[in-house]
Amino acid sequence: MKNLNKFIGCCAFALPLLTACTGGYDSMNTNPAAANKVSPAYTLPTVIELVTNVSCDPYQRGENLYTQFYAQYFANTHASWNSDRYGYNDGWAVAGFWNPYYSALKHLKVLKNEVTENPSYNNIYQMMRIIVAERTAAMTDIYGDMPYSKAALGNDGPEYDAQKDIYYDIFKELTEASDVLGQNLANQETCTQEQDLIYAGDTQKWRKFANSLRLRYALRLVNVDPAKAKAEGEAALAAGVMSKEDESAMEKVFATAGWGHPLYMICAWNSFTMSKTMENIFKHESTVYDPRMPMWFGQTHGYHEAQVNGTLATFKGKQFQGVPNGLTDPVRLSKDADGYVQYSVDNNSAPWGLQAFPEWNSAGTEITNTVLTLPLKVMGYSEVCFLKAEAAVRGWAGSGSAQANYEAGIRASFAEARAGVAESLYSTANDNTYITTGNVAWNSAASTDAKLKKIITQKWIALYPDGNEAWAEFKRTGYPELMPVYKSDNPDINPATGQFVKKLRYPDAERRDNPHATESTLNGGKGDGMNVRVWWDVRGL
Repeated sequence: MKNLNKFIGCCAFALPLLTACTGGYDSMNTNPAAANKVSPAYTLPTVIELVTNVSCDPYQRGENLYTQFYAQYFANTHASWNSDRYGYNDGWAVAGFWNPYYSALKHLKVLKNEVTENPSYNNIYQMMRIIVAERTAAMTDIYGDMPYSKAALGNDGPEYDAQKDIYYDIFKELTEASDVLGQNLANQETCTQEQDLIYAGDTQKWRKFANSLRLRYALRLVNVDPAKAKAEGEAALAAGVMSKEDESAMEKVFATAGWGHPLYMICAWNSFTMSKTMENIFKHESTVYDPRMPMWFGQTHGYHEAQVNGTLATFKGKQFQGVPNGLTDPVRLSKDADGYVQYSVDNNSAPWGLQAFPEWNSAGTEITNTVLTLPLKVMGYSEVCFLKAEAAVRGWAGSGSAQANYEAGIRASFAEARAGVAESLYSTANDNTYITTGNVAWNSAASTDAKLKKIITQKWIALYPDGNEAWAEFKRTGYPELMPVYKSDNPDINPATGQFVKKLRYPDAERRDNPHATESTLNGGKGDGMNVRVWWDVRGL
């Protein structure tokens, strides 16, 4: 949804008016066609769209070109782009992360000041607190310490908050918002699906979303602040998290102005493809291929052409194939003796799966419509199942059975991947085999770490395409086992020794204009840099 800023020009009147009587001054200077107060129900969709980057431009510059590459869902296939090799582009990071977030945070802080005088705004304020808290966590996971409590108040150079303090405030925001929504307040502003793009005003689902986020962020802290993690996690479970698929946080996409779901808009531009890591996990975790692969990814052009031409027997590629992350252009474009380009766009799988483009995988018909109104997943029920599975492994009260939650998470992810796909286009025959064989099969006698590896690997798959969360969980746990990038353009990150990118550095404008952006105390005294671990990332130290 695009927001148009309307500017009303004011005429400069002659000097005699300045000395005239002022009895009707207020009424004379009030636009009779303008609303004196605008319901925050009309601001809520703007905030939701800002923090989820539903517009294609910020989505591509942030989620796609950074965190989806870092999480290794996708690999770059565009000549000269180097974010997949840990190069940094300030314009992308600012447009994709920094600017949308601080715009949303400003809206939240303005509304906070209005709620006291307008109690009918309360429910909407709580919804806004929850969705901004989700993005606040993503931002601090990306940047570490950052401006927060003093930010978006109209002041220059706001102070940076420590990530620990930001996390503690996120827990407070989520808890308070859920509690207030549970009071069933009367005389609240109407909020329909046109304003609340996630739950169409269903406050009880918002509560479960808040509690589920609280569980997510509690587990983020298990290695650095275990007592706080356990207390918050058990409290979230007791308060009630998502318990079924229709409670997932799925954002409605209106496809206004010819722009639809951002991933499926940008995937037609052939700038990225399935990563080799994702291909390997799809094909080798179980004894059968992952049923989600054709739901999300398309068969390669090369395979389809060979199929049509009757040359599959000599085709060197695969039906589904991925590209290693971090390739240089000469490697990516290199040909073998027969002229076959293994890493070309034609020989690798774009996100043209059955869920979005059934005409490609089912009939080999080129995609023609990328303006899709498929919902944008903010948090799925499948993730909550995996959160509960990990909580159970750690012995947290109220988490249930680790195995039951783990297997329910896989099945819920299957359902999410197949949502909206015609049943005639897929088979469920291998579902049980996938879950009960190979590395996927649960082993109650396995070590805690072996169980966590299974849970996090399956959660990584289920989170797709949420690169922000998948990258954060990889940093926390080391799972799934990603492939070191082929080459790093950042001299501080050496893939040959198994190093991966840890955070984004602060924007150029922050480094230049905000004196707090270069303080030696940032990120626990580690400062800034893409090799710097955030507060909760202590794995391997």
